[in-house]
Amino acid sequence: MWLQRSSIMFQKAYKKDTDTALLSRYILNLKDSKEFFIQKAIGWALREYAKTNAGWVQKFVKQNQLPALSEREALKRINHGG
Repeated sequence: MWLQRSSIMFQKAYKKDTDTALLSRYILNLKDSKEFFIQKAIGWALREYAKTNAGWVQKFVKQNQLPALSEREALKRINHGG
């Protein structure tokens, strides 16, 4: 589980150099996980990338059915401005 979580989180600091295809693949492979720390990692990685490309994150969340926790975390700063 921790290796899976790390696979989602490793690009967190890449900002504009984030490989969105890779990030998407890892998230989609794990989006059905019931593990809290995986769901949280998905949201955290997306929230961090939203600081660079909020439009991409909004579109990704809209197009993919993510766990409620992941979606909430991903959109937290976008929807609440901060």
